[in-house]
Amino acid sequence: MTSAPEAGAKHWQVLEYGSKEWQKVYFRLRNSVESYHGYAKNPPGEAIEAAGSRRVRGIGAQTILPAYQLAHANRRKIMKWLDTLAWNGERPRRRTFRRRTTEPVGAWTPAGFLVPAA
Repeated sequence: MTSAPEAGAKHWQVLEYGSKEWQKVYFRLRNSVESYHGYAKNPPGEAIEAAGSRRVRGIGAQTILPAYQLAHANRRKIMKWLDTLAWNGERPRRRTFRRRTTEPVGAWTPAGFLVPAA
């Protein structure tokens, strides 16, 4: 099948699909998006995945309320970033860093699959 270049112009991309350069850009952006989804789903924050936090009926309300929740998550993220900036010659504040608590490797593997250290 032969087609004119104009027919495929809407599918044109700067980077060739699946190339190393495309993968580098795509996965970096994908990680950023997934990280934000986790931020918006965080139960102490907006908890957008918990439908119980939106106790209204109707598809319109169930569509608009998550939009407000995402807007609030964006605002919260921006305000947190603004708090770290230096104003009027002050020193910049460090961002808070929460280290995840981790368990030893043997705590999550099924019993019998790890050989005890000698």
